[in-house]
Amino acid sequence: MKHKGWITVLIMLCIGVLLACGGTRPPRDPPTRVPSDFPATPTPSPTPPPTPLPDDPKSQVGTVDIVNNSGQAIWYIYISPSDADDWGSDWLGADIVASGERHTITDIPVGVYDLKAESQSGHSLDLLWNVTIAGEITWHLSPIIALEITNRSDAEITGLYIAEPDSTTWGEDWLAGATIPPGEVYRISDIAPGIYDLRAVDADGIGIEEIYAVDVAVGYTWEIIGRTGLPVGAVLRFEDDFSDNRNNWGLTPESDTVQYIPPTDGEFCILIKSTNLTAWEWYEPFRPEEFVAEIACAIPEGEASCGLGFGPDGDNLLWFEVAPYEQVYALFLLQDAEWQDAFIGWTESKHIVPDSQNYLSMERVGGVVSIYINSVLVGEVETDVFPTGRIGIGGAAYHQGNVMVCMDNLRVWQIE
Repeated sequence: MKHKGWITVLIMLCIGVLLACGGTRPPRDPPTRVPSDFPATPTPSPTPPPTPLPDDPKSQVGTVDIVNNSGQAIWYIYISPSDADDWGSDWLGADIVASGERHTITDIPVGVYDLKAESQSGHSLDLLWNVTIAGEITWHLSPIIALEITNRSDAEITGLYIAEPDSTTWGEDWLAGATIPPGEVYRISDIAPGIYDLRAVDADGIGIEEIYAVDVAVGYTWEIIGRTGLPVGAVLRFEDDFSDNRNNWGLTPESDTVQYIPPTDGEFCILIKSTNLTAWEWYEPFRPEEFVAEIACAIPEGEASCGLGFGPDGDNLLWFEVAPYEQVYALFLLQDAEWQDAFIGWTESKHIVPDSQNYLSMERVGGVVSIYINSVLVGEVETDVFPTGRIGIGGAAYHQGNVMVCMDNLRVWQIE
């Protein structure tokens, strides 16, 4: 039990003390001190930013939607970084995108890419460069005009044949009843990419023009000019099918560099043993001024050229040369035993049959020398070199020796 009497005494004592001091106001209580062991009020600190949410995985990849209107099935798709050295792997795998269909490729890391679509045979159907793939993009493949034909001949084309080079027949007519009149253009877009031989014929089935080993993978334009007939006044003065040797071919003695082989089996052949050598033999009966000369020539094996020339002697020659293995031709000038700058340098022509017989023709009328391959005009030169001369037939070897050049059906017309 607490004692209330002691409390009363203390109160009275305090009152007395106050009265003895004159009753002044007591001083203000000193500010309360904080005990040393009292915890300090914490200082406010900035509120930390909220922890970011993880990135959406979809924002790190892109999608390519392929719309195939190329007319060909897509077998391979390549999506390669633009700074890469190769195309990398195929993105289609076992899938094939038929013409008229679409296909979506997903999960492509965001970046800048080159895109390529290929057919089953590996020919390019479309190429895109430096494409930024982020989100979804659409790739439209347009129809490929594989072959465009312009008829610049005087004949109406009623048949068109497209065959692989190793085919033994020309196959079906691609015009299927349509025709290509002179001056008209005709387009074909549904040819499978590849290498083909092409033939155009008239209503009688007679060939207007042929071209060989044409790559239609990225489009090809064929301007048909047709075969050229003989000039006015052309009279056949000489022909030889080499069924015998009544014209004494191949009588030149064999040497270390060349052998002229007398005609056998309807051919006159020259074996060129050395490299970088041109060899020919002259047709002697007369020396025309204006003429047309034609020879059929083939290279049975190896890489060599066929040649048809005109000139007064062995040191002076206008020389038309065709290299079937490269499908190129040229018109050279030998003057005073030195080869001069070519009238026509090596030039490609798809009129040259790569692995079979070709007809070479040279014509000189009115100071113009014209050259033909398989009856199609390929070049003209205005020159008065060699007013008269003889016709020479033969060939040339360059980097490969021991090659045979075989000729048939030599014909010479004189312009009268």
